[in-house]
Amino acid sequence: MKKTTGFFIPLAVLLATATPGFAELRYRLEFYGAVTIPKEKTFTITAPQSTVPLSASQKFSVGARGGLRVGTDGKGHWGQDFIYSYGTNPTKIVNQSNNTQFTFTSRVHQFSYNALWFPARSGLDKKSGAFPYLTAGIGGAFHVLSQATVNEALDPNRGGLGKLHNENVLDVNFGGGILFRMGGRLGIRVDARDYMSRAVRYGLPKESSDPQATVFPIGGVFHRIEASVALVVYF
Repeated sequence: MKKTTGFFIPLAVLLATATPGFAELRYRLEFYGAVTIPKEKTFTITAPQSTVPLSASQKFSVGARGGLRVGTDGKGHWGQDFIYSYGTNPTKIVNQSNNTQFTFTSRVHQFSYNALWFPARSGLDKKSGAFPYLTAGIGGAFHVLSQATVNEALDPNRGGLGKLHNENVLDVNFGGGILFRMGGRLGIRVDARDYMSRAVRYGLPKESSDPQATVFPIGGVFHRIEASVALVVYF
């Protein structure tokens, strides 16, 4: 919790200081595709669920995303984005002690608001050029499971994890990129950022005093790296 709070304080300051930079605006609409690389999480199951420590991990494959950004750039150093994206991430929970695993794919709806800072000004009056930037934002991720995944998790002969649920988490992101304006109304944008949230446990408890309960004792910050390319239309 302290680590997560530490992300929000500088982010709030950044978003507050960005507001005066939007006196004059250029509007843009972006359609983008991205790949996401969630970072593996490891955990250990101990008493009362197991008399000996069981090592396990939550692993991920590279996922694909598509999304939409509505943005504005000010005359000075500031810009802003309103973002929606949708994608999937293949996930595997592995019990390394007995080599059993449960594989599923979650669908993730992502919303965020981001401030952009252009070190060399955003070039409101320029019709072409390359504009590098840093960005930070806040939003939410909605992790949705299919009914087939929920059913498999309940089956002791398959997943045997118990009752899984969809889960919504608050997240922050930091990153940067380059916005290329090619003249006229079109541009290209490349971007990379790290989305950070609490660990996603799909409704399972982190710990329980019930020896028969299924627990998912992952904690700390969950990182999801995203790299994207966008087609930009200026208005």
